[in-house]
Amino acid sequence: MWRKLMEIIRTWDGVLFVLSFLLLLVGLAALYASSRVRPEVVTLFNHQLIGAGLGLIVLVLAAAVDYHTYRSWSKVLYVFALVLLVLVLLFGRTINGTTGWFRFSGISFQPVELVKFIWILVLANYLSRVGPPLNLGKTVAVVLLGLPPIGLILWQPDLGSVLMMVITTAVLLFAIPKPRRWWAVVAAVLIVVALVGTFFLKPYQKNRIATFLNPQADPLGSGYNVTQSIIAVGAGGWWGRGLGLGTQSQLSFLPEQHTDFIFASIAEELGVVGSLLVIGLWIGVLGRIWWLLRRLRDDFAVLIALGIGGLLLVQVVLNIGMNLGLAPVVGITLPLVSYGGSSLIATMGAIGILQNLARHYGRRAPQEVGA
Repeated sequence: MWRKLMEIIRTWDGVLFVLSFLLLLVGLAALYASSRVRPEVVTLFNHQLIGAGLGLIVLVLAAAVDYHTYRSWSKVLYVFALVLLVLVLLFGRTINGTTGWFRFSGISFQPVELVKFIWILVLANYLSRVGPPLNLGKTVAVVLLGLPPIGLILWQPDLGSVLMMVITTAVLLFAIPKPRRWWAVVAAVLIVVALVGTFFLKPYQKNRIATFLNPQADPLGSGYNVTQSIIAVGAGGWWGRGLGLGTQSQLSFLPEQHTDFIFASIAEELGVVGSLLVIGLWIGVLGRIWWLLRRLRDDFAVLIALGIGGLLLVQVVLNIGMNLGLAPVVGITLPLVSYGGSSLIATMGAIGILQNLARHYGRRAPQEVGA
């Protein structure tokens, strides 16, 4: 057992693991610094530390499972994801208006974080099996496949997670060769859906869009979060106020400072240097995923890496954009850094799958997507 484990670790992509682990440490350091000044945060830090430990175990297990196994298990995983989403609606806990958490003995689990990565495996399996070119029939099949999980997530409601799944789906669809008329038809459909969808937006969702366009219109109301985030980022200067010494963060002016707005908290306490460190580490992780993707040898593996990389990229860009007032607030956390055991464990599991791809990338005959 120990010999097998060491064999797996020796074949890892060390660069990807180290960069991911450093991001994890940055998030833990930010939480620990807050716990020194605010004792109530100690519990959050302890929970995240447990999540990190479980995440490392999941990472090792995911790296040990041959990625071809996910192809044969994709139907089971899809059904499992739907069952989780139904159960959380029936028995889940409601937090901030979203019924999306299971609660067991003080420990919370948010199944949608796992479902987002399961969806990548399911979609990668389907697209690699049907092969290119991508026609309208295959696209409709993808839409029909995605409607049940997306509909259940909307029922919670969790608009941010739905947005992630839709964008991830688009990334994988765009990677497949397709005729020109596909673009025209899909563009027309998207325009119609967007126009019709505006009539179904709830008041708080419309407020988020209005706040994004003009956060100063209601600085003490709907624009409070963004306003305080921008103040925190600006207050950090080049070197920051010091870990645990940020007034916006530690005096609770900055809302959701451990989840959605943790980047603003880091920017206030570690300044531009700390912000660039986080951004640089993420550029390194995403760059390494791209490096790996270019060396993969079969369609299924390429689509998995593209889906995971695309999902992480969108989450990072949207979260940092939210913190800087450059994107609407849609409840997207910063992977590996923000507090949240479910997200942390699921993301580390995805890193484990990428490690398994790295172990196998030279073992198959060359075959590019669309070949």
